[in-house]
Amino acid sequence: MKKVIFFYFLLSFLSGNSSTFAQRELTLEDAIHLALQNNPAIKINRSQIKEAEAKYTQAHSSFLPQAVVLAKYFYTNNTMGLFALEGSSVPVMNNGIPTGDDIIMHSKAPFPILDRDVLTMDLNVVYPLYTGGKRKNAVESTKALNDAYQNELKDTEGFLSLNVKTVYYNVLFINEMLNVYKETLNQLQEHYSIAVKAYAEGVRSEFDVLMFKTKIKEYNSQYIDFQGKKEIALSTLKSLLNISDTDTIICKGTVDSHTEQYYLSTEQMVDSINAVNNKLRSLKAMKKVLGFKERIDAADNLPNLFAFGNYHIYHGIDTPPFDVAWRQGYAMGIGLKINLFDGNLTKGKVQEAKAGVEKMAGYEESYKLQIRNKYVNSVEHISSLESQKESGLSNLDIAKKAYEIANVGYINGVITTIELNDAQVNINKIRAQLLGIEKDFLLEQANLQYLRGE
Repeated sequence: MKKVIFFYFLLSFLSGNSSTFAQRELTLEDAIHLALQNNPAIKINRSQIKEAEAKYTQAHSSFLPQAVVLAKYFYTNNTMGLFALEGSSVPVMNNGIPTGDDIIMHSKAPFPILDRDVLTMDLNVVYPLYTGGKRKNAVESTKALNDAYQNELKDTEGFLSLNVKTVYYNVLFINEMLNVYKETLNQLQEHYSIAVKAYAEGVRSEFDVLMFKTKIKEYNSQYIDFQGKKEIALSTLKSLLNISDTDTIICKGTVDSHTEQYYLSTEQMVDSINAVNNKLRSLKAMKKVLGFKERIDAADNLPNLFAFGNYHIYHGIDTPPFDVAWRQGYAMGIGLKINLFDGNLTKGKVQEAKAGVEKMAGYEESYKLQIRNKYVNSVEHISSLESQKESGLSNLDIAKKAYEIANVGYINGVITTIELNDAQVNINKIRAQLLGIEKDFLLEQANLQYLRGE
């Protein structure tokens, strides 16, 4: 009965933890999609785009009339009022000459009103007719800002994809290197067993056994080192994908760079990359934003023409005895606003915007040089890798042929196990070199794709 209970709890523990440690098999496309979906920097870029869209809404609102209702009710005392005095007869004059007629005039005198209720309500409508281009430039600046953020998002996605590809290709490379080292260790172990048996029979010397022990230890150390590198690479990949460290990732695929590539000349490269590189496009758009800001700031010194309308209702601010009456009316017209002097505030804003445009132009030129150098270095490295690969494939064919000859010699007793093993290990060494070349091919191709904004 105790055994049954023990196995029950064991199964419960295993089933309970099966959901905690998830295992994922990912292709490169899966990994990139997951990284783009979960990366915080991508979410920040998307929020920036929403901000630009909100700024466009704000800027576009300046083309619409602005209506404001202002209502006030308050209770006050000691408000000055006027009352009519006793009338007096005043002669009517015509060009300074009395006409003989008189009229009764009632002058007014102030008196305090200690208690009064006052209610006012105004509806004001203002519509700008001319702002010196400020409204138009404000709208265009928000469009340019949106364009900058869109390209910044694409650049972030591209750079993140490049990082994912770099780590993913390294994982694939390490997987295949582990297979090569495992195969080499199996070969060494097999020849070690043969050497031990031959030594026991007195056919081989103890030196052969020690040589194989040394090589097994050396390759086993390298195998463990690659296992450690794989764990580091997988941990980095999990960080890029923003998934839990407890999850297990299996990267599907092999190191294979047989994709056809095209390489532009340096002159063509400059025009092509300048047109499509997302980082450059973002910098150009930000330069436009600052250019529009310069025009907006400069418009502060230009006249502003606007139309206005007012409708008002009030009660309690009339001269007695009309305090109980409600008054209403309207007004409309055209206004002009001119900034005469603001202490060089506008001038300073314009200078600041100009400096920002120059700074963005400097960033743009600097990044162009960086792209040029990266492109040229990648193309030259790929050219070198092609030569290395061609040489490596030739060496592999030679190594395989040498192994066939060594195997015949070993069968006929001409060479020792050590020499036969050296011929086998040499094949694996060349395979490892070719794997490194293939991996570097993929990394350079990924770098070129990022530079081209793909």
